[in-house]
Amino acid sequence: MKILAGKISKELKKAVHCAVYETELARVWPRDGKTREAKIALFAKENGWRLRFYKDGLCAIFDREPLG
Repeated sequence: MKILAGKISKELKKAVHCAVYETELARVWPRDGKTREAKIALFAKENGWRLRFYKDGLCAIFDREPLG
């Protein structure tokens, strides 16, 4: 998870959002149905981001948590 967090953090320093595709997501969160999206959203929140978009089997898109 630390490696993935580092990759997302690095990307968000130079871009507005960061897409993480299924192959990378599956390494950390195996496809298990309904709880997977919640786990990914919690990971984002714990790192100061938000999960903007999630499509099971495709990707998750993260961006920075807005201020205020």
